Amino acid sequence: MKRNLLALIVLACLSTQLNAQYFTVRLAGGYAWPGLQNSESVSGPKIDPLNPDIDALAPLSTINDSIPSTKSVRGSFGKGMNFTLGLGYMINPYFGVDLGISYLKSATITADQTRQLTVFTGINYSYIPYYLDAKFKCDAVGVSLNPSLIVQAPFKKVKLTPYARLGISLPIAGGLTDHISIDQNAPGGHFAQVLDTLPYYLGRHTEVTLKTQGTVSLGVNGAIGLKYDALPYLSVFFEINGQYLVTRAKSAQITQWDATDDNGVTTSLINQRGVYRTQFNFVDELNNNSNNKQYNAKYDPTKPKDDIRPTGALSNLGLNIGLTFNLGKQTLKKKTDKPADADKSK
Repeated sequence: MKRNLLALIVLACLSTQLNAQYFTVRLAGGYAWPGLQNSESVSGPKIDPLNPDIDALAPLSTINDSIPSTKSVRGSFGKGMNFTLGLGYMINPYFGVDLGISYLKSATITADQTRQLTVFTGINYSYIPYYLDAKFKCDAVGVSLNPSLIVQAPFKKVKLTPYARLGISLPIAGGLTDHISIDQNAPGGHFAQVLDTLPYYLGRHTEVTLKTQGTVSLGVNGAIGLKYDALPYLSVFFEINGQYLVTRAKSAQITQWDATDDNGVTTSLINQRGVYRTQFNFVDELNNNSNNKQYNAKYDPTKPKDDIRPTGALSNLGLNIGLTFNLGKQTLKKKTDKPADADKSK
């Protein structure tokens, strides 16, 4: 008798667990801010008047040589709009797993630089009393996979359920785009001829676009939220979420270098710059075997330049709202309960 009772209890527990299991489809959208990562530096194309032949990504700053002044630009490319599609499975009423696919379109990070121009004297680069004004606009897009664990605490007889989610961030696609608009005020004639050629490639106005691709990176993400079960198969949720992610650059390429002269004629100077000053391969170490003329006198100008790998912060703290579809036997079953039959004895 006791064995039969124990078996019934086990079967009842298993039945309860099976009824509590269901698949979920999560749709979310929201906005995120840099959070604590607003203290991180941001990488951008380097403008160095005393070394105009050296191209690199370096910490971005707002610079004015005419004052002079310098201020670092800080922030995170994690700031901006984000959207998520999540596919999950609730193992029981309290624990589940989720695989999210997230898309991020970052806000634009800007900087202005006023740099004094130089010309080559035959020995070194010497300042001339003219300036260039460069306006930087940098933004990022990204797609990431976010496998996570879910813990929730359903209240009995209440449709509100608090929950928490913790997982990892795996970027799988995307990149960073830097756009630089440059104007210079050197007079025409000799200076125009000098600045239009090696190593400057500057017109009266110059438009530059640099695109950077990332390599394998890993971060963490989490959220705490509250969901409301509007229907057995549909929940509405609101959450506070955060992410810590620093991406590592793999390569970069200048895709636009258009110089406009005093006559308003615009010419692409990509080919004149050559492969070495247009394509970049990022590494963790530079030595005498690297394709970098600062380290290797026998570098090959027909191949991409090797340079130290920069990083980009995509950490953030944000708010999301969304819908969760709960797909299971218990949530999708039709109501078949009927009122009890009237007392037939009456």
